[in-house]
Amino acid sequence: MGEGTAKRYYKKINTTFEGVNRLDDFAKQYLNLLESSKLDLYQKERRERRIFDDSWLSNIEGIIPVFDRLTRAPKETLKKVSEVVPVERAKKIDSNTIRHLAANTQNIKKTGKNGEIQPTKLLTSYSEQELGTYENRFLMTLVDKIYTFIEIRYKLINHKMSTEYVNYLKVSSTIEYQSANIDYDLHLRINRNMEDDAVCKKNQELFDRMKDLRDNIANYKNCSFMRQMSGYPPVRPPIMKTNIIMKNLEFSQCYDLWLFLDTVDRVGYEVDILERDVDFDAEYIRQIENTMMVLYATVANNQIEEFALSHEKPFSYRKAKMPRILKKVDEDEYLEAAEYLFKDETLNQYFLDQIKKDNIQRYNTLMEAGIPKDKSIDIIHKKLLDIADGAFQDFINYTFNPEDEKDLKAKIEIQNEIVKAYRDIEKVKRENLKDIETEKALAMLELNTLRDELKNREAMKKAEIEAKKAEERRLELQRKKAIAQEKMAKKKKINRAKELLEKAERARRMQNK
Repeated sequence: MGEGTAKRYYKKINTTFEGVNRLDDFAKQYLNLLESSKLDLYQKERRERRIFDDSWLSNIEGIIPVFDRLTRAPKETLKKVSEVVPVERAKKIDSNTIRHLAANTQNIKKTGKNGEIQPTKLLTSYSEQELGTYENRFLMTLVDKIYTFIEIRYKLINHKMSTEYVNYLKVSSTIEYQSANIDYDLHLRINRNMEDDAVCKKNQELFDRMKDLRDNIANYKNCSFMRQMSGYPPVRPPIMKTNIIMKNLEFSQCYDLWLFLDTVDRVGYEVDILERDVDFDAEYIRQIENTMMVLYATVANNQIEEFALSHEKPFSYRKAKMPRILKKVDEDEYLEAAEYLFKDETLNQYFLDQIKKDNIQRYNTLMEAGIPKDKSIDIIHKKLLDIADGAFQDFINYTFNPEDEKDLKAKIEIQNEIVKAYRDIEKVKRENLKDIETEKALAMLELNTLRDELKNREAMKKAEIEAKKAEERRLELQRKKAIAQEKMAKKKKINRAKELLEKAERARRMQNK
């Protein structure tokens, strides 16, 4: 349907109006009533357009090449795998194999007379590539986080990026005639998207960029790296600042992007409105009054009994009243700037970092004030609990307000909900306490492990010292033995020499006789 179709149609029927109105008594009388009655007119034409912020797009677009490099060559570690296999499949044995066999004698088939053992199964170990490093899990979680971040904004902008043309007309009138009142309250709103608007084109460019970015991230979600990582759990804040994440440039960029995404938890837009008040000249007012008259005649034609103007008394023209042109009506709602907050139920790394800074600063202040370490930690923990409890109480007071209810039963129902909320939070606290007890148990286990490791190291160090001393004693004994052997050899040579001399002396004496 062309734009000029409605205008051509109106020109045709307006010609009919002009001819009928000059001749018809009802038209003359009704138009006179309209002209002499209260008439409020309001009409505005405006262009409304949303201007979205696209500053975050560049940050995510810049990380795409980093993702490409990291996912093509993910970091791997060697994982030691141990399993019990038939003896013919055991390729490698170590001290663990011996200990396992000693503890599981059912795996020994028979023993020989000289102590030989013939096992049926052995514990063997081998190394395999392990992808589930913390850094790879961090990268996998970040890809999912970015995809969700973009998907929410994609859907929002997809529905709200068009520039809109709005034409709003409101007509109000009250006609009093004898014992009858005829009230008009007419509203007409025309909304149309303007695809050729400059801001609309910019929003379309933003949407196209976002669509390309969304497709790229979707491809990474389906790449071989993400499929291989699908069996590993995602990381949860607080993010562990491992050496690789902090010192590797590309992983460091990914960590910075994580913090950035935590700070941008909402997407909003500004609104640019260009409007004009429509001029109601005499011709336009006359056309509106014709429309009102036709509307009334249409309704009257479909009544059981038509309401007719009285012709018993001579008709006299009344003093004309000028319609009141309104500049604002409550029903004409303007497009307003908006900001959509996207709630993330997981912990926010940026928020955690801010709390961490505050806690460290508070801890240093307490230590500088001479407060013992354990007391300082108690103060910080109590402060965090006070903040959490205060925020929850504020939430309860805001959500449930029995004072606003006048009905006693309604107040009781709300008070029941408040009591239930506090009971639920007590249950959550008990569950959290269990988690803390679990963390405490794990910490104790780690402490015992470290202590055992220290004992082992000290034992190994002591054994090394003893072995070194034993080696020194052995060398000393060897040295003394060598010296004794050398002395013995010298003594034997001397004795041998003496024997030879004595023998020679006896031979000489025998010759002289």
